[in-house]
Amino acid sequence: MNTPFKKRESPLVLNSEPVAEKTSSRPVQSTVAHKVQPAAKVKYTAVMDNDLRIRIKVASAKKNIQLSQFIEEAVLEKLEREGY
Repeated sequence: MNTPFKKRESPLVLNSEPVAEKTSSRPVQSTVAHKVQPAAKVKYTAVMDNDLRIRIKVASAKKNIQLSQFIEEAVLEKLEREGY
């Protein structure tokens, strides 16, 4: 897995030292979020209230888009609104 930070490590505490992968002996260079290609997709697991998940599924189905695309668009809107 090519991630800029280790599991359970804050993405806000990045350093210039390369992060080594557990399955490989070669180091992986840390990257800052704005340097990541926008087309790169990463699988993740999230926990949320079941009623909220159902509302998101219904809304994404009505818009005829995938659940992950709906969530991605919502997060992008919030980040832009809050200046990130």
